[in-house]
Amino acid sequence: MEFKKRLTLLMLGCLVLSGAVLARAVAIQVVRDPRLEKMAKRQFQSKVLLRPRRGDILDRNGEALAVNVETSSLAANPSKIKNRRTMARLLAKATDIPYEKLASRLNGKKEFIWIKRHIPEAELEQYKKWQIIGADGDLIDGLWLVKESKRVYPHHELASQILGSVNVDSQGLEGVELWLDEGLKGKVVSVDATKDALGRPTFMDAVAARNVSDGESVTLTIDASLQFGVEQELKHAIEKSHARGGSVIIMNAVNGEILAMANEPSFDPNLSGSPVANRRNRSVTDGYEPGSTLKSVLLSIALNKGQKLSDQLFAGNGSFTVQGKKISEAEVHEKFSWITLNKMLQVSSNVGAAKLALKVGGETYQKGLESFGFGTRTQIGFPGEIAGKLPAKKTWSPLTVANVGFGQGVLVTPIQMTRAYATFLNGGWLVQPTILKNSPAKFKPVAPKRIISRAAADGTVEALSAVTQKDGTGIKAVLDGYEVAGKTGTAQTVDPVTGAYSRSRFIASFIGFAPSVEPKLVIYTAIDGPQGIYYASETAAPLFKNVLQLTVNRFSIPSNPKLMAPVLAEKRQSDELHMQASQVNPVAAQDGIADVDAPELPLKWVGSSADGAALWQMPSLVGLTPREALRALQGHRLQVEMTGSGLVSRQIPEAGKPLAEGTTVKMNLSEL
Repeated sequence: MEFKKRLTLLMLGCLVLSGAVLARAVAIQVVRDPRLEKMAKRQFQSKVLLRPRRGDILDRNGEALAVNVETSSLAANPSKIKNRRTMARLLAKATDIPYEKLASRLNGKKEFIWIKRHIPEAELEQYKKWQIIGADGDLIDGLWLVKESKRVYPHHELASQILGSVNVDSQGLEGVELWLDEGLKGKVVSVDATKDALGRPTFMDAVAARNVSDGESVTLTIDASLQFGVEQELKHAIEKSHARGGSVIIMNAVNGEILAMANEPSFDPNLSGSPVANRRNRSVTDGYEPGSTLKSVLLSIALNKGQKLSDQLFAGNGSFTVQGKKISEAEVHEKFSWITLNKMLQVSSNVGAAKLALKVGGETYQKGLESFGFGTRTQIGFPGEIAGKLPAKKTWSPLTVANVGFGQGVLVTPIQMTRAYATFLNGGWLVQPTILKNSPAKFKPVAPKRIISRAAADGTVEALSAVTQKDGTGIKAVLDGYEVAGKTGTAQTVDPVTGAYSRSRFIASFIGFAPSVEPKLVIYTAIDGPQGIYYASETAAPLFKNVLQLTVNRFSIPSNPKLMAPVLAEKRQSDELHMQASQVNPVAAQDGIADVDAPELPLKWVGSSADGAALWQMPSLVGLTPREALRALQGHRLQVEMTGSGLVSRQIPEAGKPLAEGTTVKMNLSEL
């Protein structure tokens, strides 16, 4: 009896327990439990960011400058990896990532980590070698490949400082990529996704995914073909002058469109780790003292106030004193007395410019410079653009006015100077520089603003044309068959150690245009820190000529037959002289050189060396200015090295010694 009672109680207990379990099961299976629901979501659901394709960047003709390609990235769920140490060793061998770094990542508590982003296809073969990818093509449990979009720049260094770069998540870091990042990157959407047993997203919210929109493509004003040619010419000029760097800008003077903007040194945005200095767009982020190129701006302000090119001023016979400070010409032998304003610009007289600035007056000159946009950003849009700097109003003493007259004591950018010269070419209008062909609404350029009269602009162009004619400093900028107007500038830079102007480092620049052709294009060229021959007339001016040649070729701009006629006649005369020389001296003809008495050759031919190379007689250069010495040697392939400043005091080889092509000529300069 007692046994039956116990058995009954046991059965009832089992029934109650079973009922409780059943009730709990029903509650779990049927009735919603917020706590359990959250646990399930954490295990099998997650939020995934869907990134759209980044918009392309194109040149003005539709050439792709920045595009996207599909690539693979390796990810892991450490909790699903059985032997993490072994896995870390395998991954270290396959990816070249240090073992310690991988072991630390795999020992973390996260369910998702990146192992390596944007893996080259060749590297995936290494994964098979180390059996991270099996023979069936599957990865080891806990690893998976994620398909991503990678930014690629198909032309490598081409326009790299304009384009900028992105990080591994395709977020803009510099240049256009940073400036227009919001539109380029498109709309990123967070969607719900279901994970599989390895923690990989499988099913996503298709409705929410439809909200992903790709980035907007951007078309630049840059001409890729012209940009390439300009970059090559700039590199060649820098190598030739052993310079630190340089810049070239080509801008439409009417609508402000930038057709080319090159800077050296440069970088390849496809590669990481480039020096910060190489990624900088120096044309908008770096300032410098413009030197003599600012004299044309001063002249235009004076002409706008009623002065004429024929007006004269006394140039002090080489120097004059302002507030106890002596202002001299760039060359000690230059001692101008009364010269016209036109001549002042043609010979680039510092004294004449200083006196003209004092005549214009500090307040008028300052307001004129401000109207040209100096001291304010051009609003071209690039990140990092600087405003430059003008002296504060209260500091405009007579000495300040005189110094600013010939381009010292102010800070400008290459793009500011390019825009200023565009004003002369387009008839007096200050235009907004732009590199965007399909500008978003918020980046629309401002309307052009007249800042000088048409007469003042035309007068400045006339004076700039004289600079490239006989006795001017810009002769080597002239391209046969085209009228060229422009200005040289050889500006000293400030030594950061002493705070004084350096005697060894200069920025040589030439800014100009071909005034009688269409389209109206302004070309800015600058060489930073040329060694040896540092004058702009010998460095930046020839670079301008080569860039102008590229430009007329690119846009099929015809030459002027009237300007070509003298060139062709001179060539015919040169050919005749060469024929005469071949009859007098067969050796000279064989070497491709004219006879010693040919009027266009400054050096005397003295015969040939044992190997048949032509020998010339070294002339005496002592007492000459650097420019005169260079002209005495022009027409021959010589390496010239100059040290010091002033006039030539010593030369190697000595006067009268035989001189062969390719010889290095050394000159020591000193103030005599």
